[in-house]
Amino acid sequence: MHKSLMAVAAVLIACSTPAYRASEVPVPATYTVPAGTAVAPALQAAAASSTDNPAPNSIHVSDASPSAPFWSSLGDTTLTLLVREAQRANMDVRIAESRLTAARAARRLASLDLVPTVRGTGSTYRTQQSIVQTPGAPGQLPAQNLWDVGFDASWELDIFGRVNRNVRGASALAEASQHGLEDVQVSVATEVARTYFDLRGAQRQLAVSLRNAATQQKIVKLTEDRLAAGRGTAFDTERAKSVLYLTLAATPGLESQIAIDRNRLATLLGRAPQALPVALLDSGPLPRLPDTLYVGSPDQLVRRRPDVLRAERQLAAQALFVGAARAEYLPRVTLGASVGYLAPTSNSLFKQDNSRLLIGPVVSFPLLDIGRVRQRVEVAASGQEEAQASYNSTVLQALEESEGSLVTYDRAHARLGILESAVRSSARAADLAQQRFEAGLTDFLQVLDAERTLLDAENQLALGQTAAATALVAVYKAVGGTWPIK
Repeated sequence: MHKSLMAVAAVLIACSTPAYRASEVPVPATYTVPAGTAVAPALQAAAASSTDNPAPNSIHVSDASPSAPFWSSLGDTTLTLLVREAQRANMDVRIAESRLTAARAARRLASLDLVPTVRGTGSTYRTQQSIVQTPGAPGQLPAQNLWDVGFDASWELDIFGRVNRNVRGASALAEASQHGLEDVQVSVATEVARTYFDLRGAQRQLAVSLRNAATQQKIVKLTEDRLAAGRGTAFDTERAKSVLYLTLAATPGLESQIAIDRNRLATLLGRAPQALPVALLDSGPLPRLPDTLYVGSPDQLVRRRPDVLRAERQLAAQALFVGAARAEYLPRVTLGASVGYLAPTSNSLFKQDNSRLLIGPVVSFPLLDIGRVRQRVEVAASGQEEAQASYNSTVLQALEESEGSLVTYDRAHARLGILESAVRSSARAADLAQQRFEAGLTDFLQVLDAERTLLDAENQLALGQTAAATALVAVYKAVGGTWPIK
Protein backbone atom coordinates (compact mmCIF):
# COMPACT_ATOMS: atom_id res chain seq x y z
CA MET A 1 0.00 0.00 0.00
CA HIS A 2 2.82 2.35 0.93
CA LYS A 3 4.57 1.69 -2.39
CA SER A 4 1.36 2.33 -4.31
CA LEU A 5 0.90 5.71 -2.67
CA MET A 6 4.49 6.65 -3.47
CA ALA A 7 3.99 5.62 -7.10
CA VAL A 8 0.87 7.75 -7.38
CA ALA A 9 2.68 10.69 -5.81
CA ALA A 10 5.58 10.27 -8.21
CA VAL A 11 3.24 10.34 -11.20
CA LEU A 12 1.55 13.49 -9.89
CA ILE A 13 4.91 15.16 -9.32
CA ALA A 14 6.10 14.33 -12.83
CA CYS A 15 3.09 15.94 -14.44
CA SER A 16 2.78 18.88 -12.06
CA THR A 17 5.00 21.27 -14.08
CA PRO A 18 3.88 21.48 -17.71
CA ALA A 19 6.57 21.56 -20.35
CA TYR A 20 6.47 24.46 -22.79
CA ARG A 21 8.12 25.29 -26.07
CA ALA A 22 9.70 28.70 -25.84
CA SER A 23 9.09 29.31 -29.52
CA GLU A 24 6.21 27.92 -31.51
CA VAL A 25 7.07 30.29 -34.38
CA PRO A 26 9.40 28.97 -37.11
CA VAL A 27 12.38 31.34 -37.27
CA PRO A 28 14.13 31.59 -40.66
CA ALA A 29 17.88 31.04 -40.88
CA THR A 30 18.55 34.30 -42.77
CA TYR A 31 16.85 37.59 -43.57
CA THR A 32 15.09 37.98 -46.90
CA VAL A 33 16.74 41.37 -47.49
CA PRO A 34 18.99 40.75 -50.53
CA ALA A 35 22.53 41.76 -49.72
CA GLY A 36 23.99 44.14 -52.28
CA THR A 37 20.67 45.02 -53.90
CA ALA A 38 21.25 47.58 -56.65
CA VAL A 39 19.08 50.28 -58.18
CA ALA A 40 17.44 50.09 -61.57
CA PRO A 41 19.76 49.20 -64.53
CA ALA A 42 19.23 52.55 -66.27
CA LEU A 43 20.29 54.45 -63.18
CA GLN A 44 23.24 52.09 -62.70
CA ALA A 45 24.43 52.93 -66.21
CA ALA A 46 24.00 56.64 -65.56
CA ALA A 47 25.92 56.39 -62.29
CA ALA A 48 28.69 54.34 -63.93
CA SER A 49 29.18 56.96 -66.63
CA SER A 50 29.34 59.80 -64.08
CA THR A 51 32.52 61.01 -62.43
CA ASP A 52 30.63 62.15 -59.36
CA ASN A 53 31.35 58.92 -57.48
CA PRO A 54 28.00 58.82 -55.64
CA ALA A 55 27.28 57.05 -52.36
CA PRO A 56 26.72 53.26 -52.46
CA ASN A 57 23.36 52.23 -53.83
CA SER A 58 22.62 49.72 -51.07
CA ILE A 59 23.72 48.32 -47.76
CA HIS A 60 25.22 44.91 -47.09
CA VAL A 61 23.69 42.83 -44.30
CA SER A 62 26.28 40.71 -42.54
CA ASP A 63 25.97 38.14 -39.76
CA ALA A 64 27.81 38.95 -36.56
CA SER A 65 27.18 38.92 -32.84
CA PRO A 66 26.54 42.51 -31.70
CA SER A 67 28.24 43.62 -28.51
CA ALA A 68 28.20 47.44 -28.42
CA PRO A 69 25.59 50.21 -28.55
CA PHE A 70 25.01 51.30 -32.12
CA TRP A 71 25.47 55.03 -31.49
CA SER A 72 29.07 54.46 -30.43
CA SER A 73 29.95 53.48 -34.02
CA LEU A 74 28.61 56.72 -35.53
CA GLY A 75 31.27 58.99 -34.07
CA ASP A 76 28.76 61.61 -32.85
CA THR A 77 29.86 62.69 -29.38
CA THR A 78 26.71 64.74 -28.77
CA LEU A 79 24.43 61.79 -29.54
CA THR A 80 26.45 59.51 -27.27
CA LEU A 81 26.21 61.95 -24.36
CA LEU A 82 22.47 62.44 -24.90
CA VAL A 83 21.74 58.71 -24.90
CA ARG A 84 23.83 58.07 -21.80
CA GLU A 85 22.11 60.85 -19.88
CA ALA A 86 18.66 59.70 -21.01
CA GLN A 87 19.29 56.12 -19.88
CA ARG A 88 20.26 57.47 -16.48
CA ALA A 89 17.63 60.19 -15.95
CA ASN A 90 14.66 59.35 -18.19
CA MET A 91 11.42 58.92 -16.23
CA ASP A 92 10.36 55.76 -18.09
CA VAL A 93 13.72 54.20 -17.22
CA ARG A 94 13.21 55.10 -13.56
CA ILE A 95 9.75 53.52 -13.62
CA ALA A 96 11.21 50.33 -15.11
CA GLU A 97 13.96 50.34 -12.47
CA SER A 98 11.32 50.55 -9.74
CA ARG A 99 9.48 47.59 -11.27
CA LEU A 100 12.70 45.60 -11.28
CA THR A 101 13.33 46.45 -7.63
CA ALA A 102 9.81 45.30 -6.73
CA ALA A 103 10.20 42.06 -8.71
CA ARG A 104 13.47 41.26 -6.97
CA ALA A 105 11.87 41.94 -3.58
CA ALA A 106 9.01 39.59 -4.52
CA ARG A 107 11.56 36.91 -5.41
CA ARG A 108 13.29 37.30 -2.05
CA LEU A 109 9.92 37.16 -0.30
CA ALA A 110 8.99 33.94 -2.08
CA SER A 111 12.36 32.36 -1.24
CA LEU A 112 11.71 32.89 2.47
CA ASP A 113 9.04 30.16 2.26
CA LEU A 114 11.91 27.68 1.88
CA VAL A 115 13.16 28.35 5.42
CA PRO A 116 11.40 27.97 8.78
CA THR A 117 9.07 30.70 9.97
CA VAL A 118 9.63 31.75 13.56
CA ARG A 119 7.29 34.11 15.41
CA GLY A 120 7.40 35.46 18.92
CA THR A 121 4.09 35.25 20.80
CA GLY A 122 2.74 36.77 23.96
CA SER A 123 -0.74 36.88 25.45
CA THR A 124 -2.69 37.14 28.66
CA TYR A 125 -6.28 36.07 29.11
CA ARG A 126 -8.79 35.08 31.77
CA THR A 127 -10.27 31.59 31.61
CA GLN A 128 -12.85 29.54 33.45
CA GLN A 129 -13.47 25.84 32.80
CA SER A 130 -16.52 23.68 33.42
CA ILE A 131 -16.51 20.33 35.17
CA VAL A 132 -18.96 17.46 35.06
CA GLN A 133 -21.85 18.09 37.48
CA THR A 134 -21.76 15.71 40.47
CA PRO A 135 -23.78 15.84 43.72
CA GLY A 136 -22.22 18.37 46.01
CA ALA A 137 -19.61 19.56 43.49
CA PRO A 138 -19.52 23.06 41.99
CA GLY A 139 -20.38 23.43 38.31
CA GLN A 140 -17.23 25.35 37.34
CA LEU A 141 -13.60 25.64 38.31
CA PRO A 142 -12.52 28.98 39.71
CA ALA A 143 -11.65 31.63 37.09
CA GLN A 144 -7.98 32.37 36.67
CA ASN A 145 -5.63 34.51 34.63
CA LEU A 146 -3.09 32.88 32.31
CA TRP A 147 0.09 34.40 30.96
CA ASP A 148 1.61 32.84 27.83
CA VAL A 149 4.87 33.82 26.08
CA GLY A 150 7.12 31.93 23.71
CA PHE A 151 8.07 31.17 20.13
CA ASP A 152 6.15 29.35 17.40
CA ALA A 153 8.02 27.86 14.45
CA SER A 154 6.81 26.12 11.32
CA TRP A 155 8.56 24.76 8.26
CA GLU A 156 6.87 23.24 5.26
CA LEU A 157 8.82 20.27 3.96
CA ASP A 158 8.61 20.99 0.24
CA ILE A 159 8.36 17.32 -0.68
CA PHE A 160 6.40 17.86 -3.87
CA GLY A 161 8.09 21.09 -4.99
CA ARG A 162 5.22 23.55 -4.60
CA VAL A 163 7.27 26.18 -2.81
CA ASN A 164 10.30 25.62 -5.02
CA ARG A 165 8.22 26.22 -8.15
CA ASN A 166 6.80 29.43 -6.72
CA VAL A 167 10.32 30.64 -5.95
CA ARG A 168 11.57 29.75 -9.42
CA GLY A 169 8.52 31.45 -10.94
CA ALA A 170 9.24 34.61 -8.97
CA SER A 171 12.86 34.44 -10.13
CA ALA A 172 11.69 34.18 -13.73
CA LEU A 173 9.47 37.23 -13.25
CA ALA A 174 12.45 39.14 -11.81
CA GLU A 175 14.47 38.21 -14.89
CA ALA A 176 11.54 39.35 -17.04
CA SER A 177 11.61 42.71 -15.25
CA GLN A 178 15.35 42.96 -15.93
CA HIS A 179 14.71 42.43 -19.63
CA GLY A 180 11.83 44.89 -19.37
CA LEU A 181 14.24 47.52 -18.09
CA GLU A 182 16.59 46.74 -20.97
CA ASP A 183 13.70 47.07 -23.41
CA VAL A 184 12.79 50.48 -22.01
CA GLN A 185 16.43 51.56 -22.28
CA VAL A 186 16.47 50.48 -25.92
CA SER A 187 13.23 52.35 -26.59
CA VAL A 188 14.52 55.50 -24.89
CA ALA A 189 17.81 55.36 -26.78
CA THR A 190 15.84 54.87 -29.99
CA GLU A 191 13.62 57.85 -29.30
CA VAL A 192 16.59 60.04 -28.38
CA ALA A 193 18.45 59.10 -31.57
CA ARG A 194 15.37 59.49 -33.77
CA THR A 195 14.55 62.92 -32.33
CA TYR A 196 18.19 63.98 -32.51
CA PHE A 197 18.42 63.00 -36.19
CA ASP A 198 15.13 64.74 -36.88
CA LEU A 199 16.51 67.87 -35.21
CA ARG A 200 19.72 67.77 -37.23
CA GLY A 201 17.71 67.18 -40.40
CA ALA A 202 15.45 70.18 -39.71
CA GLN A 203 18.52 72.29 -39.01
CA ARG A 204 20.00 71.13 -42.30
CA GLN A 205 16.79 72.01 -44.17
CA LEU A 206 16.72 75.42 -42.52
CA ALA A 207 20.32 76.07 -43.52
CA VAL A 208 19.54 75.03 -47.12
CA SER A 209 16.48 77.28 -47.16
CA LEU A 210 18.37 80.29 -45.80
CA ARG A 211 21.28 79.72 -48.17
CA ASN A 212 18.93 79.55 -51.13
CA ALA A 213 17.09 82.61 -49.87
CA ALA A 214 20.38 84.53 -49.84
CA THR A 215 21.06 83.47 -53.42
CA GLN A 216 17.54 84.38 -54.46
CA GLN A 217 17.86 87.82 -52.85
CA LYS A 218 20.87 88.42 -55.07
CA ILE A 219 18.81 87.39 -58.09
CA VAL A 220 16.04 89.80 -57.04
CA LYS A 221 18.62 92.58 -56.75
CA LEU A 222 19.97 91.66 -60.17
CA THR A 223 16.53 91.83 -61.79
CA GLU A 224 15.85 95.17 -60.10
CA ASP A 225 19.13 96.56 -61.41
CA ARG A 226 18.38 95.27 -64.90
CA LEU A 227 14.91 96.79 -64.73
CA ALA A 228 16.35 100.14 -63.66
CA ALA A 229 18.86 100.00 -66.54
CA GLY A 230 16.12 99.27 -69.04
CA ARG A 231 17.37 95.75 -69.82
CA GLY A 232 14.84 93.80 -67.74
CA THR A 233 11.12 93.56 -67.12
CA ALA A 234 8.87 93.96 -64.11
CA PHE A 235 7.66 90.40 -64.77
CA ASP A 236 11.17 89.04 -64.14
CA THR A 237 11.46 91.01 -60.92
CA GLU A 238 8.10 89.88 -59.55
CA ARG A 239 8.78 86.25 -60.46
CA ALA A 240 12.13 86.41 -58.66
CA LYS A 241 10.44 87.90 -55.58
CA SER A 242 7.76 85.20 -55.65
CA VAL A 243 10.41 82.45 -55.59
CA LEU A 244 12.21 84.22 -52.72
CA TYR A 245 9.03 84.58 -50.63
CA LEU A 246 8.09 80.93 -51.13
CA THR A 247 11.54 79.93 -49.89
CA LEU A 248 11.30 82.21 -46.85
CA ALA A 249 7.80 80.87 -46.09
CA ALA A 250 9.30 77.45 -45.32
CA THR A 251 11.55 78.76 -42.53
CA PRO A 252 8.90 79.31 -39.78
CA GLY A 253 7.76 75.69 -40.00
CA LEU A 254 11.33 74.44 -39.81
CA GLU A 255 12.09 76.71 -36.86
CA SER A 256 8.98 75.34 -35.14
CA GLN A 257 10.10 71.75 -35.78
CA ILE A 258 13.55 72.52 -34.36
CA ALA A 259 11.99 73.93 -31.17
CA ILE A 260 9.69 70.89 -30.83
CA ASP A 261 12.59 68.46 -31.26
CA ARG A 262 14.70 70.32 -28.71
CA ASN A 263 11.87 70.26 -26.17
CA ARG A 264 11.30 66.57 -26.83
CA LEU A 265 14.97 65.81 -26.22
CA ALA A 266 14.90 67.77 -22.98
CA THR A 267 11.94 65.68 -21.79
CA LEU A 268 13.67 62.44 -22.76
CA LEU A 269 16.63 63.56 -20.66
CA GLY A 270 14.35 64.12 -17.67
CA ARG A 271 14.74 67.89 -17.93
CA ALA A 272 12.39 70.81 -18.29
CA PRO A 273 12.31 72.31 -21.83
CA GLN A 274 14.21 75.41 -20.74
CA ALA A 275 17.03 73.23 -19.35
CA LEU A 276 18.18 72.18 -22.81
CA PRO A 277 21.76 70.91 -23.18
CA VAL A 278 24.06 73.56 -24.65
CA ALA A 279 25.17 71.16 -27.39
CA LEU A 280 21.69 71.30 -28.93
CA LEU A 281 21.55 75.08 -29.25
CA ASP A 282 23.85 75.07 -32.28
CA SER A 283 23.33 73.31 -35.58
CA GLY A 284 25.27 70.18 -36.36
CA PRO A 285 25.62 67.66 -39.19
CA LEU A 286 23.99 64.28 -39.44
CA PRO A 287 26.47 61.46 -38.87
CA ARG A 288 27.79 59.44 -41.79
CA LEU A 289 25.74 56.30 -42.17
CA PRO A 290 27.33 52.84 -42.39
CA ASP A 291 27.34 50.92 -45.66
CA THR A 292 27.41 47.55 -43.89
CA LEU A 293 25.16 46.46 -41.05
CA TYR A 294 26.23 43.56 -38.84
CA VAL A 295 22.86 42.50 -37.52
CA GLY A 296 23.27 38.78 -36.97
CA SER A 297 20.75 36.10 -37.95
CA PRO A 298 17.03 35.97 -37.13
CA ASP A 299 17.77 33.19 -34.63
CA GLN A 300 20.26 35.45 -32.86
CA LEU A 301 17.66 38.20 -32.92
CA VAL A 302 15.16 36.04 -31.05
CA ARG A 303 17.78 35.27 -28.40
CA ARG A 304 18.84 38.91 -28.07
CA ARG A 305 15.87 41.29 -28.21
CA PRO A 306 14.89 42.35 -24.68
CA ASP A 307 11.15 42.22 -25.35
CA VAL A 308 11.44 38.64 -26.66
CA LEU A 309 13.55 37.62 -23.67
CA ARG A 310 11.04 39.25 -21.32
CA ALA A 311 8.13 37.40 -22.93
CA GLU A 312 10.01 34.09 -22.68
CA ARG A 313 10.73 34.60 -18.98
CA GLN A 314 7.09 35.47 -18.34
CA LEU A 315 6.10 32.25 -20.12
CA ALA A 316 8.57 30.25 -18.01
CA ALA A 317 7.16 31.81 -14.84
CA GLN A 318 3.58 30.93 -15.77
CA ALA A 319 4.55 27.32 -16.50
CA LEU A 320 6.12 27.07 -13.04
CA PHE A 321 3.03 28.60 -11.43
CA VAL A 322 0.92 25.94 -13.12
CA GLY A 323 3.18 23.30 -11.53
CA ALA A 324 2.86 24.97 -8.14
CA ALA A 325 -0.93 25.07 -8.47
CA ARG A 326 -1.08 21.36 -9.41
CA ALA A 327 1.05 20.50 -6.40
CA GLU A 328 -1.85 21.75 -4.25
CA TYR A 329 -3.57 18.41 -4.99
CA LEU A 330 -0.84 16.66 -2.99
CA PRO A 331 -0.52 16.65 0.81
CA ARG A 332 1.51 19.25 2.63
CA VAL A 333 3.86 18.19 5.40
CA THR A 334 4.74 20.89 7.92
CA LEU A 335 7.00 20.61 10.93
CA GLY A 336 5.67 22.71 13.80
CA ALA A 337 7.08 23.63 17.17
CA SER A 338 5.94 25.83 20.02
CA VAL A 339 8.22 26.65 22.96
CA GLY A 340 7.41 29.00 25.85
CA TYR A 341 6.00 29.50 29.28
CA LEU A 342 2.42 29.32 30.60
CA ALA A 343 1.68 30.55 34.12
CA PRO A 344 -1.22 31.93 36.18
CA THR A 345 0.76 35.04 37.18
CA SER A 346 3.35 37.19 35.49
CA ASN A 347 5.76 36.76 38.39
CA SER A 348 5.88 32.99 37.99
CA LEU A 349 5.91 33.06 34.19
CA PHE A 350 9.53 32.11 33.56
CA LYS A 351 9.83 29.36 36.15
CA GLN A 352 11.01 25.98 34.92
CA ASP A 353 7.85 24.27 36.09
CA ASN A 354 5.76 26.52 33.84
CA SER A 355 7.64 25.80 30.63
CA ARG A 356 5.83 24.22 27.68
CA LEU A 357 6.98 22.43 24.50
CA LEU A 358 4.98 21.20 21.56
CA ILE A 359 6.64 19.70 18.48
CA GLY A 360 5.55 17.42 15.66
CA PRO A 361 4.60 17.12 12.01
CA VAL A 362 1.29 18.25 10.53
CA VAL A 363 -0.08 16.68 7.34
CA SER A 364 -2.90 18.47 5.51
CA PHE A 365 -4.98 17.36 2.50
CA PRO A 366 -7.36 19.39 0.31
CA LEU A 367 -10.21 16.93 0.91
CA LEU A 368 -13.17 19.30 0.68
CA ASP A 369 -11.19 22.04 -1.06
CA ILE A 370 -10.54 20.22 -4.36
CA GLY A 371 -12.83 22.62 -6.23
CA ARG A 372 -10.76 25.64 -5.22
CA VAL A 373 -7.53 23.85 -6.15
CA ARG A 374 -8.97 22.91 -9.53
CA GLN A 375 -9.95 26.52 -10.23
CA ARG A 376 -6.51 27.78 -9.22
CA VAL A 377 -4.96 25.29 -11.64
CA GLU A 378 -7.26 26.49 -14.43
CA VAL A 379 -6.40 30.12 -13.70
CA ALA A 380 -2.68 29.34 -13.82
CA ALA A 381 -3.07 27.27 -17.01
CA SER A 382 -4.96 30.11 -18.68
CA GLY A 383 -2.13 32.45 -17.68
CA GLN A 384 0.35 30.10 -19.34
CA GLU A 385 -1.72 30.00 -22.54
CA GLU A 386 -1.84 33.80 -22.58
CA ALA A 387 1.91 34.02 -21.99
CA GLN A 388 2.55 31.52 -24.80
CA ALA A 389 0.43 33.53 -27.24
CA SER A 390 2.10 36.75 -26.11
CA TYR A 391 5.53 35.23 -26.66
CA ASN A 392 4.64 33.98 -30.13
CA SER A 393 3.24 37.40 -31.01
CA THR A 394 6.40 39.12 -29.76
CA VAL A 395 8.61 36.85 -31.86
CA LEU A 396 6.52 37.48 -34.98
CA GLN A 397 6.59 41.22 -34.36
CA ALA A 398 10.38 41.11 -33.89
CA LEU A 399 10.85 39.29 -37.19
CA GLU A 400 8.50 41.69 -38.96
CA GLU A 401 10.24 44.77 -37.56
CA SER A 402 13.71 43.50 -38.40
CA GLU A 403 12.83 42.59 -41.99
CA GLY A 404 10.93 45.84 -42.55
CA SER A 405 13.57 48.08 -41.01
CA LEU A 406 16.38 46.45 -43.00
CA VAL A 407 14.51 46.91 -46.28
CA THR A 408 13.65 50.50 -45.40
CA TYR A 409 17.22 51.38 -44.52
CA ASP A 410 18.58 49.61 -47.59
CA ARG A 411 16.32 51.60 -49.91
CA ALA A 412 16.77 54.88 -48.02
CA HIS A 413 20.53 54.42 -48.24
CA ALA A 414 20.30 53.71 -51.97
CA ARG A 415 18.14 56.81 -52.48
CA LEU A 416 20.83 59.04 -51.01
CA GLY A 417 23.24 58.30 -53.86
CA ILE A 418 20.62 59.32 -56.41
CA LEU A 419 19.73 62.50 -54.51
CA GLU A 420 23.37 63.52 -54.17
CA SER A 421 23.79 63.14 -57.94
CA ALA A 422 20.60 65.17 -58.46
CA VAL A 423 21.92 68.01 -56.27
CA ARG A 424 25.23 68.14 -58.12
CA SER A 425 23.50 68.18 -61.51
CA SER A 426 21.00 70.82 -60.35
CA ALA A 427 23.80 73.04 -59.01
CA ARG A 428 25.67 72.85 -62.34
CA ALA A 429 22.45 73.56 -64.23
CA ALA A 430 21.74 76.62 -62.05
CA ASP A 431 25.27 77.97 -62.63
CA LEU A 432 24.97 77.43 -66.39
CA ALA A 433 21.55 79.10 -66.48
CA GLN A 434 22.92 82.10 -64.57
CA GLN A 435 25.90 82.41 -66.94
CA ARG A 436 23.72 82.11 -70.04
CA PHE A 437 21.32 84.71 -68.69
CA GLU A 438 24.08 87.17 -67.91
CA ALA A 439 25.46 86.62 -71.42
CA GLY A 440 22.01 87.31 -72.91
CA LEU A 441 21.69 83.81 -74.35
CA THR A 442 18.49 82.86 -72.49
CA ASP A 443 15.58 84.45 -70.63
CA PHE A 444 15.21 84.79 -66.89
CA LEU A 445 12.59 82.05 -66.59
CA GLN A 446 15.26 79.42 -67.13
CA VAL A 447 17.28 80.88 -64.26
CA LEU A 448 14.28 80.76 -61.95
CA ASP A 449 13.39 77.24 -63.04
CA ALA A 450 16.97 76.08 -62.42
CA GLU A 451 16.98 77.70 -58.96
CA ARG A 452 13.68 76.07 -58.03
CA THR A 453 14.99 72.69 -59.17
CA LEU A 454 18.15 73.13 -57.11
CA LEU A 455 16.21 74.12 -54.00
CA ASP A 456 13.89 71.13 -54.37
CA ALA A 457 16.84 68.76 -54.88
CA GLU A 458 18.65 70.10 -51.80
CA ASN A 459 15.49 69.84 -49.72
CA GLN A 460 14.93 66.29 -50.94
CA LEU A 461 18.52 65.40 -50.05
CA ALA A 462 18.13 66.84 -46.55
CA LEU A 463 14.88 64.90 -46.10
CA GLY A 464 16.52 61.77 -47.52
CA GLN A 465 19.44 62.03 -45.10
CA THR A 466 17.03 62.38 -42.18
CA ALA A 467 14.93 59.46 -43.40
CA ALA A 468 17.99 57.25 -43.79
CA ALA A 469 19.25 58.17 -40.32
CA THR A 470 15.90 57.45 -38.68
CA ALA A 471 15.66 54.21 -40.67
CA LEU A 472 19.01 53.22 -39.17
CA VAL A 473 17.56 53.88 -35.72
CA ALA A 474 14.65 51.58 -36.55
CA VAL A 475 17.15 48.85 -37.49
CA TYR A 476 18.95 49.38 -34.20
CA LYS A 477 15.71 48.96 -32.24
CA ALA A 478 14.59 45.97 -34.32
CA VAL A 479 17.78 43.97 -33.73
CA GLY A 480 17.82 44.53 -30.00
CA GLY A 481 19.83 47.67 -29.36
CA THR A 482 23.45 46.63 -29.93
CA TRP A 483 25.98 46.75 -32.72
CA PRO A 484 29.15 44.68 -33.27
CA ILE A 485 32.56 45.86 -32.23
CA LYS A 486 34.74 45.80 -35.35
